[in-house]
Amino acid sequence: MLYISQQQKTTLGRVYPVRRQLNIHQYYQMASTEESSQSAESQRQSIPIGSTSISINLTFVKSILGIFEGTIIILSLICLICAGAGANVVCDYAYGSNYGFYEFVAGSVFLTYFIDYLIFTISIEERWCMKFVPWLVWHFFSGVIFTFLYLIASIVMASHTCGRGGYAAAAVFGFITTIVSGVETYFLLLSLRQDHAPTDNKVLNMLGVPQGNSASPQSPEYDPESVPESKY
Repeated sequence: MLYISQQQKTTLGRVYPVRRQLNIHQYYQMASTEESSQSAESQRQSIPIGSTSISINLTFVKSILGIFEGTIIILSLICLICAGAGANVVCDYAYGSNYGFYEFVAGSVFLTYFIDYLIFTISIEERWCMKFVPWLVWHFFSGVIFTFLYLIASIVMASHTCGRGGYAAAAVFGFITTIVSGVETYFLLLSLRQDHAPTDNKVLNMLGVPQGNSASPQSPEYDPESVPESKY
């Protein structure tokens, strides 16, 4: 239990006259909350863009997720360039569908991750309806899907290089992107298990997310002997 002398109480009343009527435990709780919020704001680094209200969130850019997403964006762009450089009329006629699938996967990953990176870089996820999006779950499942698709597309490209250096390079960078995306997905799984709130979703529970307490308290059984007799 916290004891405060009369002199300390008088000092608090003089310095904080508005909070004098509060319980001293409530005062220290409010002070600690204010300090934690100020420290959280100071830890977040951002650079304003000109005179606009938009700023670059350096905290996300330097984070593990930001580094992984930036790397995957660059690798996907290299994959598209290599696939375009290896284009050949004869090879496209024979294996056009395979190359088209590879370019579809690389282009989808590039656009999805680029938009996602842009959203978090300028902190759009904190505005409007973006607050209601389960970003942690979205990042994990999109990583799983794109890692699987990149693996299939890279195998298809490696089996039909058609003697073109561009297609061979596209297959190599495709496998590299698959590995990077797989490592990112693993870190996202660890983050999902640690940071996600307890839930009753069976899929998330299978992934290691803590299970919520959904069991409603049961009412005690009726015992007629425990009820006192009425006087009336």
